[in-house]
Parts: sequence; structure tokens; C-alpha cells
Amino acid sequence: MVQIVSGPKGSGKTKTMIDYANDNNANHEGEVVFINDREKYRVKLDNQIRYINVEDFFIDDPKVFFGFLNGVIAENYDITTIYIDNVLRIVNLDNISQLESLFSDIRKLEDKYSVQFVLSVCAEDSEIPEFMKPALS
Repeated sequence: MVQIVSGPKGSGKTKTMIDYANDNNANHEGEVVFINDREKYRVKLDNQIRYINVEDFFIDDPKVFFGFLNGVIAENYDITTIYIDNVLRIVNLDNISQLESLFSDIRKLEDKYSVQFVLSVCAEDSEIPEFMKPALS
């Protein structure tokens, strides 16, 4: 199941995601991927974690990002977990409710390829739409 890390800006979501990824990498088999749109977090991750800075690519909406995720998985079927930090900013959306289609598509990838997704969103728990509530961590 897709897992959500939520909280207001500055609440430590990225640090939590980095800690999760590092712990996951140390305790599990398979490949771990961390996706962000900032280069500065690369040094905080274990060097065995594949870090992808999406600013290097031409991602401007949820459908393009979904295609990108398909390519990441197609390139390496050993991926077990993909962390996506600040998904709203990556896909250029202003409102968390606009993530419903992408969230549904990510669940399809999760089911088909047995890849776990952990997403961070800048929102209070009370702002999380119903379609995401089961994924709150």
C-alpha cells in the first residue's frame, strides 16, 4: 500500500523520508530509489540508494511523472521501494486533492511490480483527502 508522510512546511517530512530510506536500505534486500527535486539531499542518503533529481528531466504534470516512474521501474525490476519527496511540487500541483489520479496510477504500479511507494505531501493530516487517508503513516 502507498504510504503518505504528511505535515506542514518545515515539519521534517524530508528528514523523515531520508531516515526511512536509509533504514529500509540497511534492513531489506532489493533496490531503493529516492526521488526529489533538489540536489542538496543526495549527501544525506546512503550511497547505495539511487537518488534521482527530477529537475534533470522535463516533468511538468502527473501523467508525465507517472510515465517517468514506469521508466524507472522498467530499468530495474529489483526496485522494492520508491520514496517520492514533496510530490505536489514535483508534479506542479497546488492542491492535494488533485493527486487522486496519480495516486490511483501509483497503486497500479505497486500491485503489478510489488514496489512500495512512500510519498511526502505538504499538508496537515486534517487536509488529507479520503482517497489518501488509508495511506497515512
